Order: sequence, then structure tokens, then C-alpha cells
Amino acid sequence: MAAAGERADYRWTFVVLSAATASFSLMQSMVSPVLPLLQRELHTSQNTVTWVLTAYLLAASVFTPILGRVGDMIGKEKVYVVTLLVLVVGTAVAALANSIGVMIVGRALQGAGGGIIPLSFGIIRDEFPRAKIAGAIGTLSAMLSVGGGLGIVLAGPVVHALGYRWLFWIPGAFSLCGAIAAHFFIPESPIRTPGKINFFAAGLLSAWLVALLIGVSEAPTWGWESGKVLGLFAAAAVLLLLWIAVELRSAQPLIDMRMMRIHAVWTANLVAFLFGMGLYSMFAFLPEFLQTPKSAGYGFGASVWWRPWPLVASSP
Repeated sequence: MAAAGERADYRWTFVVLSAATASFSLMQSMVSPVLPLLQRELHTSQNTVTWVLTAYLLAASVFTPILGRVGDMIGKEKVYVVTLLVLVVGTAVAALANSIGVMIVGRALQGAGGGIIPLSFGIIRDEFPRAKIAGAIGTLSAMLSVGGGLGIVLAGPVVHALGYRWLFWIPGAFSLCGAIAAHFFIPESPIRTPGKINFFAAGLLSAWLVALLIGVSEAPTWGWESGKVLGLFAAAAVLLLLWIAVELRSAQPLIDMRMMRIHAVWTANLVAFLFGMGLYSMFAFLPEFLQTPKSAGYGFGASVWWRPWPLVASSP
């Protein structure tokens, strides 16, 4: 780790941050095309296998603000390295999973790696020249989209050549290399922001998200008008309002709800929310639809590894 008096070149810092961000974004999308395969291999249902995505997103939603705050308090570089190591552990658990429960646990650990995003932005803010900060943050944000797009494209060839478990081993190896590189090339910032973690607010955030997602996930099986589903939706609504109230009263909120009153902030978040709903709905259900056998009456019988040349008629 670079000493305070021996600051690393910010360009090397940016290379490390970019590589780790790309690895994290690959994990978001590489699993999506193989959900039907995971459903068969792990002997589970379509509703349950979607928790491979949901657990990842839920953990990322909860741990992103928490790890960002911890990094401000005790040091961004330390927390960044630890977060990447947790990400590596999550990939190993998912790669070795022989049941859907273990797979979901591994994916939740991977989701905790979402904390590298605010930590990366904080490191850029602390280490980069002022004129380079906006461009570096914009480029790093773009890496999330690039990695997400590449993950969908690469999933098929990786599964075809190596098997679905390598969808976890490959980004896990990159994350481990990223953790080692971060230890040596990212200097520890002397900037600290005193504060504390509001664990009650974090618990409420987790609770209303879990209640909502379980209700949505199980509604097709239990029935949208069943008492259990309506009860979960009601609990999610109450817990959401309680969480907002706690955050508004907190001197150091995990998420500053007062900022949501700013027009540019709440509109940007609304657009991101709606876009995310559409994107991840497609990730969860389009692969299942395309890979459903034609005998079911609606699928295309495609595979994760689709080769177009057999579909081209040969010349007589």
C-alpha cells in the first residue's frame, strides 16, 4: 500500500478502479442468460431462480450506502480491498453451489460488492486532480454499462466452452487481482469523515425491500389477492414509510431523503428506477422465454450458446 508521503500516480489508481468496476458489472449480467440453465441444474422453479438476480440487487441496495459511509469513516482504501475480497468469497460460494439456497447466498455476498462504486467515486475525489475528477467519474460510470453489455455477450461462449460455474470463477479471479492491485497501487487517503452507521435505518431498508420482493416473487404462486401477498405488500408500505421517517430524523442518514426534494435529484432517480425495472425484468424473463422449448407453445427453443450457421439453408 502506498504510504501517505508516496502518493501513487492517479493514472494507476484509475486503471485499478476501472478493472474492478468492470469485473463487478460483469457479475451483474453474465448470470442473466443462464437462469434457465441454473433452474435445471439446481432443480428449482422459475420464481425461485430469479432470486439469483434479486438477492444480488437487494444486497447491493443495502450495502452500497453502508460501505460508502464506513469508507469515509475508517479509510476508503481499506474498505475497498475488503469489499473486493467479500466479492471474491461470494463468487467462490456461487461457483461451488449445488443448491439454489447456497447459490442465493453467494449472489448476496457478490451484491455486497456494490460498495466499490461509492468507494471508487470517493477515492477519485480524494486522489485525482480537480480538473480530472468529473471525467474520471463519468468514465467509471460508463464502465458499468460496458461490463454489463459484455457480460450478456460473453455468457454463452463461456458456458459452452467451460461450463456455467466459470461465469463466477472468471470475474472472481479478476476481483482477486483487483484487491491485490488496490492494496499496492491505491494510496490510503488521509481524509476522514467522523460519523456512525444507523443500523436501525439499514434494517428497515432491508426489511421493506425483502417484504416487497418476496410478495412480487411469490404472487404468481400464492395469488395476487391472497392474504400472504397482500400482507407482505402492506408490511412493505408501512416499513417504507417508517424508514423514510427515520432517515428524515437522523442527523447522519444513510440516504439523505432531503436531497430527494431537489427536482434534478428525484427526477434522475425516478428515471433510473423505471429504467432499472425494465432492464432487470428483461434480464430475468427474456432468457427464459427464448430458451423455452417450442413444444410449450410459446418459446423459441434457443440455447445459451446459439450458433446461427445451422439455421442457414445450404445451397442445392
